[in-house]
Amino acid sequence: SSGINAEYGQTLGASTAEAEITVDYPKFVAEPSEAVLEKITKPESVTEAVDCTNPGNVASFVGKLSRVMSNKTTASSHLIVDSLLASCFAQNNPSMITNELLVTMGLIKSERKDFKPESDVENMLRLMAHAVGQEYFPPSSAKIISAFVKKDKDVLSNKISDCTDLFRSFQI
Repeated sequence: SSGINAEYGQTLGASTAEAEITVDYPKFVAEPSEAVLEKITKPESVTEAVDCTNPGNVASFVGKLSRVMSNKTTASSHLIVDSLLASCFAQNNPSMITNELLVTMGLIKSERKDFKPESDVENMLRLMAHAVGQEYFPPSSAKIISAFVKKDKDVLSNKISDCTDLFRSFQI
């Protein structure tokens, strides 16, 4: 029986060491990947690596995050978005971040001619469906985003397989 305990101790030690893998947060913010996303345990460290005083940077990162998230990383993606947007809304005019999020979602055109939204439409909607219901998200901003999602509901429905629950999050 002592062999089992020793074995168990090793396994336990291995999983603890695995949890302590160092994440290069600035690198992750510049180029998110699913492999690194799976290792993130401190969403606030991601927030610290993003310039939250610039709503364009924040929205752009949320868009990039939407491209690498999966069912496996949805919960950690929600925590990252919560930390990031709570910080961004606290530091900026809510309408600025709302506009940048709408641009990143592809629901309004950017003033920059060369801009192409870097987001996965479905995952971006999933992230926003989660975010608009949170305490930190200003109700006025949630209403604006919901209105744009509602306006483009038909187009979005064609791009997204299971959209009924998603639209419900936007009170549509």
